[in-house]
Amino acid sequence: MRDKAKRQSDTADYIICVAVLIQSALVIFQHILMGIFHIDPEETTVYRVVMTAIPMTIAIILAVLRKPILFIITYLIALSILLFHAVIFPSNLEYILDEGFRFLLPLVLSSALCLITVRDISIVEKSAEIVSWITALFVFIYVFAFLRGRFSIDSYSMGFSYGCLFPMLILYTRGRMLSKVVSIILFFIVLSIGSRGAAFVFVFFVAFDMFRSHNRFRWVAFAAGMLLVLLLPEVISFLGTLGINSRTLFLLNEGNIYYTSGREEIYAQTITVLKDNLYLGLGLFGDRAILGGAYCHNLFLEIFVDYGFFLGTLIILLGIIALVVSYRASSSGYRTMWMIFALSGIFPLMATSSYLIYNPLAILIGYSVLVCKRHNNISDNL
Repeated sequence: MRDKAKRQSDTADYIICVAVLIQSALVIFQHILMGIFHIDPEETTVYRVVMTAIPMTIAIILAVLRKPILFIITYLIALSILLFHAVIFPSNLEYILDEGFRFLLPLVLSSALCLITVRDISIVEKSAEIVSWITALFVFIYVFAFLRGRFSIDSYSMGFSYGCLFPMLILYTRGRMLSKVVSIILFFIVLSIGSRGAAFVFVFFVAFDMFRSHNRFRWVAFAAGMLLVLLLPEVISFLGTLGINSRTLFLLNEGNIYYTSGREEIYAQTITVLKDNLYLGLGLFGDRAILGGAYCHNLFLEIFVDYGFFLGTLIILLGIIALVVSYRASSSGYRTMWMIFALSGIFPLMATSSYLIYNPLAILIGYSVLVCKRHNNISDNL
């Protein structure tokens, strides 16, 4: 009887984990619809929303049955906070209703809560590998179609790059050589047709992993990286023959890899307005209100905009403490996975997107709770 209950619990865990982690695969699938099938971007967004909603709805139902009180209390608090900000900062109401009820509540918050209810933490890692292979398959289909001339790539896609980041990190950590080879191929695809942010995160993780584990191949990897830098002009020329103009490699070759793409203007505009609202800030989604719907593209700055300097500083400090605590708790065999979630959940927010709509941050929060529960021997009853 207990074995049957365990199988049912594991099945529910897999459904929850895949539903929460599937976003990277759906991002690439959306690019396939736009590139290969030439479907209008707005229409592909509808498909992606539907493909997100169906598994997430099932996951939420399973998670609520496990921890109804957690969901009720959390959503009551979240709704109260949104209502408070809508009343105090009426200029933000448009974005609170749009992004708050379209992304924050149904996807981001629910992803964190669903992951917290997972009973076997090892299933998170297994599900991550499943999703990573699916995503890698979609990437290869997309690139193969491009090389066959089915469509052209006129500019880099940040969404595509960060969609590749998760499988790049996950597959690199697998023990099989095939996984590492696929991971490296994904990295070069991002270098060729993606943005540099995801590539930087991957390089940082590989360096961290190699020197932490004293990997005997670290000097080979370092030498390969230096060789790539030395051969950049030839690599750029070769990619040009394939119809690929790599923005990342071009900036690296020009020594302008830290080019901010105009973000300094956004920062300056945001800081100027923030100075006049230093104590209370501009409320949730306040950066959208002053930037015409755009994000301020910096996690710390966005927190200051949303909550003001003093409360924002407190939130940042509490966040850092929580990260340190969960990092220490992850030492018993789960640190690598925690690092992957931390890098993919935080680093991109320093230059793109918004923490209020960014699902990988929710995954990091949910997984951090799981490793802390395991570290303190807190278990759920089957």
